[in-house]
Amino acid sequence: MNLQFCESITGKQLDEFTRSSSCNNIYQTEGWAQVKKEWSAKYVGMRQDGELCGAAMILFRSLPMGMKLAYIPRGPIMDYTNFEQMEFFLSSIRKFCAKQGAVECKFDPYLIIGSYELDQKEAAWNARSPIPQQLAKARAHFAGYTKLLSETVQPRFQLCFPYQENWEAAFPKKTREKIHNSFAKGIQIEVWGIEHVHELAEMIEYTERRKNIHLRNEDYFRTIMENFGDQACILAAHLHCDHALALVDQKQQGLRDHLQELDEKANKKRKQLEKQISDLDEEKAKLRQQAEEDGSDILVSALLLVHDGTTCELLYSGLNEKYRRYLAAYALRFRGIQWAFEQGCTRFNFGGVEGTLDDGLFTFKSSFVPKIDVYLGEFSLACKPLLYPIWTKLLPKVKEWRRQWLRRESR
Repeated sequence: MNLQFCESITGKQLDEFTRSSSCNNIYQTEGWAQVKKEWSAKYVGMRQDGELCGAAMILFRSLPMGMKLAYIPRGPIMDYTNFEQMEFFLSSIRKFCAKQGAVECKFDPYLIIGSYELDQKEAAWNARSPIPQQLAKARAHFAGYTKLLSETVQPRFQLCFPYQENWEAAFPKKTREKIHNSFAKGIQIEVWGIEHVHELAEMIEYTERRKNIHLRNEDYFRTIMENFGDQACILAAHLHCDHALALVDQKQQGLRDHLQELDEKANKKRKQLEKQISDLDEEKAKLRQQAEEDGSDILVSALLLVHDGTTCELLYSGLNEKYRRYLAAYALRFRGIQWAFEQGCTRFNFGGVEGTLDDGLFTFKSSFVPKIDVYLGEFSLACKPLLYPIWTKLLPKVKEWRRQWLRRESR
């Protein structure tokens, strides 16, 4: 087999190869390299008899003590069933990264080793693959079948909703009711472009404060929108108070009409309707107060979506907890799934969850009955074997220093 390693391919070649692969994803593209401004990127390839048969976007980052880290997000892109190509490409990448000064190259292939129903947690935990044994021949160290988000750069467990006919009917009754109630309460969804990045960033700040974490800033979101163009959008959930008041008036009038039609002896039903009408008076008072405090047009929640033509990724989301009772998170994700399928995607990825599959985030995302997609996991190549043992001890300390720095910066 005539294999050749290419130390430099173009961003266009990378994108075309990624797009044609079964490992197609947004993270192995020139656009994502442009997003990661704090890293420098190199595009490499593998050819067999002159034809490109492998590609990788490698990110490099300088760290303390003159060391460098290399990372291939959701790559490399290649045929993982062709063991000869796989061993050659990874060995070549390891040598190439060493030439660039990297001590280690981390990578996490875009390989789903199992897709399970929500009640198949045990099967998801036990999902295994023979690929780590094959990658070991290229001196790739496997991080193992990890569960926790903190153990790897990319989550191993993600919840993904696949396209199907009558997909809305696949949601449980309670979820459909919450989506309906959100719209009935006055929530309206708008599809935004790059001109509204500032509002998205404001929403993300609610998530940061609630979880006491540091995510990304406005410039980062703008860069994503700039580089992915029509493949990206911001979805915004608004509460237009005038619209919401009109809906309450309409509902209240319906109840009054029903009240007038009641038989004189229907005392129990009469009391129920009168209570409902009174409750709606309170709702109108709340809406007027909210309009005075926050304006007549209130941004309740927003999220950022990017798709690769096959999978739509929900990258970031934020919610103003003050308006949680409007259930905008449900309406917004419903519209997000709809937007993804309108773009021709066949999967909507809600994002990563703890592999324990038992926390609040898992419970919320599960209300849309997605599949549990289990990814292969993370590997590392020791590019400089003599320094690698020292590096593995130092890296956790560097990560902790960075976490503490980010916490201080976010205060």
